[in-house]
Amino acid sequence: MTYPGMDRRHFLYSAAAGVGLAAALQGAASQAESASAKNAYHRWIHGLGGDDPAATAAEMKACGFERVVANGEAAIEAINGAGMEAWMCGGGFSLIRNEDALRSRDIFGQPQDWFGSGSPCCDEIREASLESYRKMAQTPGVKGILVDGVRFASPASGLLPFLTDFSGHAERRARELDMDFALMKRDVTKLHDLLTDSGLADAAVRFGSAAPTALLEELGRLPGLLEWLRFRRVCTTAHFRALSEIIHGAGLRMGVYIFTPCLAPLVGQSYEDLKSFVDVFAPMIYRNYPDHPGPACLNWELAELPDVLGVSGTAGEKAVMEAVLNLTGFAGLMDAPSVEAVKKALPPQAVALETRRARALIGDEKELAPIIYIDDPLMAETAAGVRAAGADGVNFFVYKDQWKEMTAPALH
Repeated sequence: MTYPGMDRRHFLYSAAAGVGLAAALQGAASQAESASAKNAYHRWIHGLGGDDPAATAAEMKACGFERVVANGEAAIEAINGAGMEAWMCGGGFSLIRNEDALRSRDIFGQPQDWFGSGSPCCDEIREASLESYRKMAQTPGVKGILVDGVRFASPASGLLPFLTDFSGHAERRARELDMDFALMKRDVTKLHDLLTDSGLADAAVRFGSAAPTALLEELGRLPGLLEWLRFRRVCTTAHFRALSEIIHGAGLRMGVYIFTPCLAPLVGQSYEDLKSFVDVFAPMIYRNYPDHPGPACLNWELAELPDVLGVSGTAGEKAVMEAVLNLTGFAGLMDAPSVEAVKKALPPQAVALETRRARALIGDEKELAPIIYIDDPLMAETAAGVRAAGADGVNFFVYKDQWKEMTAPALH
């Protein structure tokens, strides 16, 4: 249904604006609290374990932690009992049934698995996601909810999973948004052909060493690629807004586990779109996560596609990896970049850079608490970089039995 004289696109934009206004009003108190919360540097940890959650929580409190992200009645009770804030974490577009009809599709029409998710454009999956947050928001003793996984597939999931969603769900959604689905598919297919072509090293040098203006010219030859990224962004932002209504409507604060600034546009996450209604931004800046596939982890996100495309050990490996680092804003951070070196870890400076970029994107008024990998041999340097780059706190992923020893260099 639309109003006379208003086309579908303008109707959808107007409706979205109305939803945003309602969410802003509902979240006003929460946003005011966000401003006051910025007066201190907050220490978070994701997860609460051990045989005695109450004892663990008390020890965390004694070490200076203030906020713990954990689900479950016993954990929440233990966190509150220790005088800390309990936050919960919800997922994104979970594959609710093992059916190909619910999955994302690649450019060849094949179903793809990524991060346990289905198509972000599937109405049934989206509604199941919203319902899970409606239930979560009724949990007593919770200060806020962190939203995770509201996105499209990333490079770390593999080339074809990344180059989704071209399902019937997505085609219908594109039609509703008056976006050119055929153009998107055409140019994402061209991107696939470019990446899989034997001349990948030459292409990497051309793109990776280009000045920003020259890169714009290159992208101008693939308008469907830009449309595809915009489509991802519009769909993802709409779901975040719907979750904001639920979370803020329950009187809770809303946080987001979001991809870092250099990666977020690839998966449809926009700091610019979200800053009007999200209270806490927690960029996932994992520089040395050890386990494959490592979605959202800088080391895996930057190394996975070159790895699966057979770059490792070739004459063009250095050129490709330098191009990857250039395109993501990390030029010069590694002396001899290789697939294996990037896969192992990026330097702590990368974490500081992404923190600084996140702060620039959201402004000074929003709370910024990056989440970093807890088992970091350079923890003191990594954590110091986060704080110096303008963060309001730091979060650690994920609880391990040795959490106290692992986080100590960051707390003192």
